[in-house]
Amino acid sequence: MLNTDKNRKYVKSRERSKTGSINDYLKENYSKTSITGYLWIIDRFKQYTQNHETASYQDILNYISYLRKKQLHPKTIRNNLFAIKIYYRYLISIGKRTDHPANDLYLQDKINRSIDVENLYTKKQLEEFYKDYKPKRKELLQRDKTIISLLIYQALTVLEISQLEINNLDLEKGLIHIKANAKNNSRTLNLESSQIMLMHNYINQYRKKLLKQNQNKETEALILSLVGTRIAHHSISRQLNYKREKHERLLPLKIRQSVIANLLKSGNDLRIVQVFAGHRRAASTEEYKQTGLEELKNAINKYHPLQ
Repeated sequence: MLNTDKNRKYVKSRERSKTGSINDYLKENYSKTSITGYLWIIDRFKQYTQNHETASYQDILNYISYLRKKQLHPKTIRNNLFAIKIYYRYLISIGKRTDHPANDLYLQDKINRSIDVENLYTKKQLEEFYKDYKPKRKELLQRDKTIISLLIYQALTVLEISQLEINNLDLEKGLIHIKANAKNNSRTLNLESSQIMLMHNYINQYRKKLLKQNQNKETEALILSLVGTRIAHHSISRQLNYKREKHERLLPLKIRQSVIANLLKSGNDLRIVQVFAGHRRAASTEEYKQTGLEELKNAINKYHPLQ
């Protein structure tokens, strides 16, 4: 059974629209930056589950089991379940269902939040990633290198990159403003000199070509998808690694973690790094620090002749 608060919400939604699309429902209830991701997850669920509108609790469990077999990260699986729950709230709001088959389903998959500092990228490796990156789709070079530069020089998350808009850039002053989100604080960071020219060319050349694919042509998003809309944060890694061999793949989260760890290792003040990373708590930044003993152990493991 749905609890009282959720019942009220569904009743109000039902009163507002009996025929509205899932897209309209998402626009009314969720942030713009989340909609593309939710639609993609829901569409994939519908393709897998043919009887999706009448699916049972067991059908949804079977789909979660399918995702686990694909060895997806527990956090990704939780995000999938969240979007599926939204889909059934939508069906209730338009009167296609009276019950919610996944309302009481919660996953217990453990998420490993520890940071494997000793296996992160060095500063030199990160710079080589940027210098040597060549996408399989050559026409996406400017866009993808812009994304990689934001990962390597500003340590942005993929969500922050997807939320960037043209007016967040001040290329004359060499600054970029990152909006706050549920996890990180807002901040204004310096751009590298190489980024300024790269972004100028991307905005005035290739971004305009991408925008022509968008019939609305109204988006202010900085980074666009192949169809000219705001890029979905969950697709950034996939697009950067399109047709790349496993050993060549770039991992956005690992890049961000490496930048933060390297700043601390270089002796930068913890508070300054915290602000740079957008961490709300100093404890989040401290997780990237290695003690002197840990550094010594890592050096011995790496360089000792018997290893």
